[in-house]
Amino acid sequence: MIANTLIAALCVGPGSVFLASQVFRLPEETLRKLTPRILSFAVGALLAMALLRMLPHALAQGAPMPVLKTALAAILLLFLLERFHILRHCHEFQCPEHADMPMRLFMGNASHALVDGIALALAFQGGSLPGWVFAFALMGHEIPKALVSLVLLKEGRDIAVAMIWNLIPSLFTVVGALATALSITFMKPLTPYALGAGAAFFLYLALADLVPRHRRAPSGTESIWQTALVLAGVGVILLIPH
Repeated sequence: MIANTLIAALCVGPGSVFLASQVFRLPEETLRKLTPRILSFAVGALLAMALLRMLPHALAQGAPMPVLKTALAAILLLFLLERFHILRHCHEFQCPEHADMPMRLFMGNASHALVDGIALALAFQGGSLPGWVFAFALMGHEIPKALVSLVLLKEGRDIAVAMIWNLIPSLFTVVGALATALSITFMKPLTPYALGAGAAFFLYLALADLVPRHRRAPSGTESIWQTALVLAGVGVILLIPH
């Protein structure tokens, strides 16, 4: 299980940055169209993973009230981290807060990658198949984020320098995943609470970060695409055996 978690973390972290660098070659108009569609699939997969897999699994293994309190605490913690700009990243190609602040963007990406790694390790506690499905859903969120970071960091810089600024924080995904996987291996009683916290992270990411970006009155065709891809994300999780 630790080996799968580590490989998945490499795919989600550095792998997403590499794929983003390849997508970066596409025309900007194409990128603007693809980004919300990729994020739509991630929304459906994250919500279904949290509510239909991780949270029920956590409640089945631990006392319901402590597990739910842990989930609530995780949501509040993520909210506070974002309010104080400790956990921060962009999905917008024009980001006034980060356009001139590569270090702030670097720190935001690093902290977010660390949380991604923790959540990824928790997803693999439900089995290899759910873990890998979640890893691909997480890549659906990470690739657009890495792509936007490349666009912002490239302003006035060489593309190779922008890649390095983007690649280094992505390694924190591996750090978070490996540390969490090793901790859970030696502290099994904590598993239901860890799963509850992981489910809370998925819900917060989907509802507080990704869903608001879908409220911007897209065209009728784009609305159909986004709706279909959200449902596709849910459907993929439903196909996974319990």
